[in-house]
Amino acid sequence: MKKIILVQPKNELNEATYVPLGLISLAAFIRKDFDVKIIDLRFESLDFLYDQIKELKPISVGFSMLTGSCIKQIIEASREIKKKYPNVQTVVGGIHPTFFPEQTLENSFIDFVIVREGEKTLLELLRAIENKLSFKKVSNLCWKDEKGQIRVNEYSENFLCLDDLPVPAWDLIDVERYVKKLSNAPDEWVVSGESMPRRVINMYTCKGCPFSCSFCYNLNFNKRKWRAKSPKLAVDEMEMLYRKYKINYFIIHDDNFVINRSRAIKIAELIRERGMKIQFSIDSRIDFFDYEFFKKMKKGGLCEVRVGCESGSNRILKDVIQKGITKEQTIKAIGVARDLNLKLLLSFVIGWPTETVSERQDTINLVLKLQKIYPKAAVYPLWIYLPYPGTTLFDLAVKMGFKQPVTLAGWGSYFWGKANIPWLENPREYELIHELSRFVWYNKTWDKLPKRSPRAVLKFAFIKFFRPLLLYRFENNFWKFPVDAEMLVGIKRYVKRKMA
Repeated sequence: MKKIILVQPKNELNEATYVPLGLISLAAFIRKDFDVKIIDLRFESLDFLYDQIKELKPISVGFSMLTGSCIKQIIEASREIKKKYPNVQTVVGGIHPTFFPEQTLENSFIDFVIVREGEKTLLELLRAIENKLSFKKVSNLCWKDEKGQIRVNEYSENFLCLDDLPVPAWDLIDVERYVKKLSNAPDEWVVSGESMPRRVINMYTCKGCPFSCSFCYNLNFNKRKWRAKSPKLAVDEMEMLYRKYKINYFIIHDDNFVINRSRAIKIAELIRERGMKIQFSIDSRIDFFDYEFFKKMKKGGLCEVRVGCESGSNRILKDVIQKGITKEQTIKAIGVARDLNLKLLLSFVIGWPTETVSERQDTINLVLKLQKIYPKAAVYPLWIYLPYPGTTLFDLAVKMGFKQPVTLAGWGSYFWGKANIPWLENPREYELIHELSRFVWYNKTWDKLPKRSPRAVLKFAFIKFFRPLLLYRFENNFWKFPVDAEMLVGIKRYVKRKMA
């Protein structure tokens, strides 16, 4: 069989090393026709990739592409591949090229772009490459003809049924590598009175979301269509990972796990029926927080919920991002999680289009209030809004003066912690708030410190010393003479470089 290499690029941001779920799904779908090799550049070097291309002689190398710094590495790798192995076809797929297929193909080192989900399109494309057939009838494909002209094929909005897909090709990756990266503190957890090492992996059970949040890629990528694996097949995969790889903690990376409540409850019930001693975390909307619903899920192992709360301003929530929730619902939901002793991981954003400084302060005040209601609620650093391609809010941002990159390489410098939006009067102020919010949200007490290594103790003492001053700034919206704030950001970056 002809060989194919699928590549997960490296992101310069300090993000968790999750399993490339898209690639193992693609690999499972095409492996009957092609010999597939998966390379993760978060573990391997570019030289390793080039050596594998030399040894395996694949007909194609495919990259998973998101907006951001990974684009730089994809361009670098593609340039070298086309230089050394000009007959190897380079393919990119993912969220970013879906929204900018033609701009992506303007890069001379990229041959094909796959739009939206890639399983069926990739298989048809590879068959066409192998048999030297025309690419014209491959739906959801953009390509270059013999003259270098960009061609855009017909787009299909018919998504595959997840139950018809093969089980992702977990055997084609070193699962243990990801388990070691994801199984951080606490090292152990207790289930049924038994202390167990925590072995973590990520997976998905459904795709898409039917809601109309104006900032979300789902509007145009999944066309607001939600589709899911049956409870049985979802739990079958979990059980395989549990039995074969001893996984006992699952980060379920669905866009919205709880859309179908009866399905969610059935998954929890099947986990119990099969005697699986596991925990799992999910993403949910605030307006799905219901005590009895989550209580049933907790019996099957639900222990943590990740929530996009987005803003503390009801005007922003309703008129700008069209989230369909209120801050009052958020407060009520946090009470439900507290009563069930569920872990929470909350996400908020500042700098939305038309957001006032007062509304920014509403968000800060809401976070501080939520942490008082439920001290166990963890909060991401306050992200600065950055227009994401393919969303309706992106179009509004452009109308308000946002200058989007005009080349693929330009998108490689996109970073969510920088205030690169024209409507902010004091962008550095927003960047300081982003950088320092992790210190302000840090409310661990000494007795709850999971690890007491010298590094953890030093971090605890450092934050506890400076937090009162920062808390005063956050509570009072006081950002004049930010000498202390700038100093802390400098120390933080210095320590991060030293520990890298």
